[in-house]
Amino acid sequence: MLGLRWVIVLLLGFVVLGSFGSAGNDKACQPVKYWVFENGQWVEKSEPRIWWYCQEPEKIKNFEGFAFKEKPYGLLKKPESIILHQAARELSQLVGIDELNGESSRNLSSYGGMFIDENKGLIFVYVRDEKDKEKIRKALEKYKGKVNVAFLKGKYSFEQLKEEGEKAKELFRSRELGITWLSYQNSKNRLIIGLESVSPRNLELLSGHLDKLRIPKEAVIVEEIDLKPLNIENYGKLSLIQPLSRNDVIRPLMGGIQFQVPGHNYCTLGFPAEKNGIVGMVTAGHCTDEGAPAYQPDTSDPSYYIGNVEIKLWSPAQGDMAWIKTTVGVTPKVYPYFIIKGYKPYRYQYVGSTVLKSGRTTGLTGGIILDISTSLEIRTTMEVAPGDSGSPVFYWCQGQAYKYVQIYGLLYRWDPDEETSTYLSIDDVLNNLGVELITG
Repeated sequence: MLGLRWVIVLLLGFVVLGSFGSAGNDKACQPVKYWVFENGQWVEKSEPRIWWYCQEPEKIKNFEGFAFKEKPYGLLKKPESIILHQAARELSQLVGIDELNGESSRNLSSYGGMFIDENKGLIFVYVRDEKDKEKIRKALEKYKGKVNVAFLKGKYSFEQLKEEGEKAKELFRSRELGITWLSYQNSKNRLIIGLESVSPRNLELLSGHLDKLRIPKEAVIVEEIDLKPLNIENYGKLSLIQPLSRNDVIRPLMGGIQFQVPGHNYCTLGFPAEKNGIVGMVTAGHCTDEGAPAYQPDTSDPSYYIGNVEIKLWSPAQGDMAWIKTTVGVTPKVYPYFIIKGYKPYRYQYVGSTVLKSGRTTGLTGGIILDISTSLEIRTTMEVAPGDSGSPVFYWCQGQAYKYVQIYGLLYRWDPDEETSTYLSIDDVLNNLGVELITG
């Protein structure tokens, strides 16, 4: 077993935020307006978006204390990133959520989600039941003195929020509402709904829709989030809609989501790229057939058609890659919200460097580069599984707080015996396909 393998589980109600800089002049601490339903009416409130970064946890309402230290600041050394994520991964295993099979928590019924602040070395966990809190304490006992764990008083379980989120998908059918965002995976332990414009009329309209869908208004936070189109006309909008699953229908297309070509199993779209001014998506060659239609998320519905496979390469000399000429919009993003700012050439990738991938089966996982035999053979410790083929390999842009990423390459192989994965360098993918990366 390779000890340096780790995972970031975004789709289990697990949000990762890193270092932002000085709180005094950071946008993270600027007040953000939102609306909640209290005492029979919508009430406007305001607080920093990244509240746990801008305030001491001891001062937060409903804060329940730390698992192993009453005053962690100054007493506990900030844990290494790998240790922090190992603890979070064990906690996600304890929770027992199985996203691929549609199962919510099997072990902790009151679990309401978790998120990480890497800057302070904190894992925050929402729970309602003292028994569930003690189970978490016991499960993470070996990390005592190494990782800070904060318990927050949750009002809703993760299972409840997921159920309400699934019902809330129907809101997108109403154009008059102007829905722009939907997420149950966040730091609020609520269902967050974004509107292009928040007004008394729109809040009244939303109330009616929530009542029809039998979604409790008390479980909802409303924010004003306007969609801002990209400057490049053909690329569609840089949508702020939060897909509930990378296996859903997602438009515009982005990296890290499920797609399928007839006669092939599910695979993952890699990243957007254009050829001679024509927009498309890159993926693994063995997932496709040249000239074949491609569908997202699968082949079950003709309306899922996204374009045709224009180029397929699958040989030791050329690598395992393909380019799909798309008929729908694409956006320079990696699921769920990472914006592609560029790429890191092969000559600047080194053994020991950390890399990430975003795939339809195992989600967002990371590891280190083990060896680089050629630009077509870069072997890593990243965890992958069938269906992840075609995933974008990338890493954060320095100092950008997990918002922007640079593409390193394209995942195409997993060796279960050695527990290693292999990707192609971005240089070879772009050169061999004759395409240019689309950035945001």
